[in-house]
Amino acid sequence: MSSTMQGAAAGVAAASGPVGVGPAGLSGGDAQRPAGDNGGVIARPELPDNAETLFRAVAAVADALYVADAAGRIAFLNPAAVKILGYAHEQELLGRPSHETIHYLRPDGSPFPAAQCPLLRPRLTGETLHLEHDWFVRKDGTQVAVSYSSAPVDLTGGRGAVVAFRDISDRLRLGEVQASRARIAKAADDARRTIERDLHDGAQQQFVAVAMRLESARRLIGTAPADAARLVATAHADLREAIAELQRLAHGIHPAELPKRGLTAALRTLARRSLTPVDVKAADVGRLHPEIEATAYYIAAEAITNAGKHASAGYVEIALARTSDVLQLTVTDDGVGGAAFGGGTGLQGLRDRADAAGGHLTLVSPAGGPTVLTADLPIPGSPAVQR
Repeated sequence: MSSTMQGAAAGVAAASGPVGVGPAGLSGGDAQRPAGDNGGVIARPELPDNAETLFRAVAAVADALYVADAAGRIAFLNPAAVKILGYAHEQELLGRPSHETIHYLRPDGSPFPAAQCPLLRPRLTGETLHLEHDWFVRKDGTQVAVSYSSAPVDLTGGRGAVVAFRDISDRLRLGEVQASRARIAKAADDARRTIERDLHDGAQQQFVAVAMRLESARRLIGTAPADAARLVATAHADLREAIAELQRLAHGIHPAELPKRGLTAALRTLARRSLTPVDVKAADVGRLHPEIEATAYYIAAEAITNAGKHASAGYVEIALARTSDVLQLTVTDDGVGGAAFGGGTGLQGLRDRADAAGGHLTLVSPAGGPTVLTADLPIPGSPAVQR
């Protein structure tokens, strides 16, 4: 919370003399004031001059501000508060109970009892409190992440509270992206170490064995040509096996078909190679930015693996569609359901991939199935990315 917000809250609380606010935050003389005039929500005749000036000054700051009266009803809002809460005009909020209007749900959507709510506690205790992370409910029922300060303020009908708050959604989103990138970097390091180990313990050892057999064969060519020929034949077989091992490793790093023929062709090949039956339903999405194609491919590949490994699925469908702005990949399986981000299923890594590409991953997986994983990936250069 900024010092401006805290200072504003404390300043209102310290205003000398009672602040008079009617039942809905309006006195009879002020009810007809023009919309948008912050003075129209304060009972001017009952306000001391210094409090009137203070409220007007605070109402103009960038941070959102509202006042609740002694009964917990909303008595004043500045334009920033109205906007963050998703309303068109303060009249939609004035006089309504604060908690039951903007603070009645927990972040998980469960009811938040008023008795447990700290927001308006300063009305009762006289304390000033500050929360770095909480949630308010907007007009449309969605929730907005906020930080706020709540301070006591003396009103005509008793002690109320003045709440200064700020939308922190962008800050949280930035934190999530940074955490995603950190997880992706760690996953990349882990993958690199795995590849190094596989190369050392697998293909590299096979190539060393081939080199040793060829060296032995070279020494025996003149004295024991039959033995040399057997060694060459064995070395040739080992070499082919080592090449196949390298191809398997390379396929795990990046499918060769993806840059050559595009996403749809790569997904169809992936489906043919899958142990679980996979049906690909894809319109012609054309060629896309390599990052988007790779992100979509690996999300589909991991989703198919999860379906067979964790969900005991007998069938998977991949649907691919494109608009001018977004590539949408949907993977549906008929498995047991109950999938969730985390839990060692790799789904968190897929969400990180989507986030890193500027996209969004959603998961619907009720117990008993089906599981539907949807990735919406913005297409670089489209209006959705530029906004």
